Amino acid sequence: MAGDPHRLVGVINAANRPRAEDADAVHAHLFEAIVDQRLPPGAKLTEQSLVETFDLGRRAINDALKRLVWERLAVAPPNRGVFVAAPDAEEARAIFAARRAIEGGCVEAVARRGSAADANLLLENLAEEHRLRRAGRVREAIRLSGGFHTLVARLSGNPILEEQVRLLVARTSLVVALYEDRAGLACWHDDHEELVALIRARRHRAAVTLMQKHLADIERGLRLDRPSTEGIDIRLMLARSP
Repeated sequence: MAGDPHRLVGVINAANRPRAEDADAVHAHLFEAIVDQRLPPGAKLTEQSLVETFDLGRRAINDALKRLVWERLAVAPPNRGVFVAAPDAEEARAIFAARRAIEGGCVEAVARRGSAADANLLLENLAEEHRLRRAGRVREAIRLSGGFHTLVARLSGNPILEEQVRLLVARTSLVVALYEDRAGLACWHDDHEELVALIRARRHRAAVTLMQKHLADIERGLRLDRPSTEGIDIRLMLARSP
């Protein structure tokens, strides 16, 4: 299959094909595309389009899709195929409730330690996010904004919590894509600098309160009038930029 010019259909070609050698790499590409909202809720993950996109066999594609379904980032209704998940309002509330509980504990652990090295890592993340926003690279900035939360979880030293936060952040991207105006995304990072200051000062109780308020504010900004998802070409969404 590799190298066959007849497989390079649509917008996919040798220059912009996303690089993936196995199911894990395909999953990583799809996961990232969901987080930064290139793949919107309800988008159909057509097996044939993914085979053409990644120039890989069906087994690798199916393994990647099964993993997304297990992570609840995709759904597979019987005899209908696989679709990017579209959480309803009840699920959205449950996601935010879980995040407040888990991330409150994560930021408390980091703030109790008050490590300057931890704070500097978080500040580097914020600086890069600000740079991307100024450059108009909104999708990449969104990814880093969610990455701030994943980084806090990693710095807590608990890999199980880190993995849970990583998945919850991805599911939050789907919720935001459905229920919040894109303009509201610019406010995601507003509390992050204050959180870093509280971590550096070892004000762990204040850090927990702010993290939970930050997540509650995002939840309160959600709309319940979920828009319909327009048809998209998955190959276009996953093509690499020149």
